Amino acid sequence: MIGLSQFIPQLKVGFLITYIAPLAFVLCITLAKEAFDDFQRKRKDLELNNKKYEKLKKDGTFKKVNGANIKVGDIIKVYQNERIPADMVLL
Repeated sequence: MIGLSQFIPQLKVGFLITYIAPLAFVLCITLAKEAFDDFQRKRKDLELNNKKYEKLKKDGTFKKVNGANIKVGDIIKVYQNERIPADMVLL
């Protein structure tokens, strides 16, 4: 609010840059942090989507499929201490 009030000549106290620069600095740092977090999240998502899981076929054998190719109703073999997708239900 103070930064916006500096655009009105009657309310102007000092230089405009002294009000806008700190705000711009904080916004740039926050933007960089969010971009880094999004990049890390995308990298983890790609890693899990490319992970191989064993899917039970109709003939009773197992076939290796990528995590991205798992569909609703697929039966997946899960091993001890193995990471699984968050939307998988254990039966």
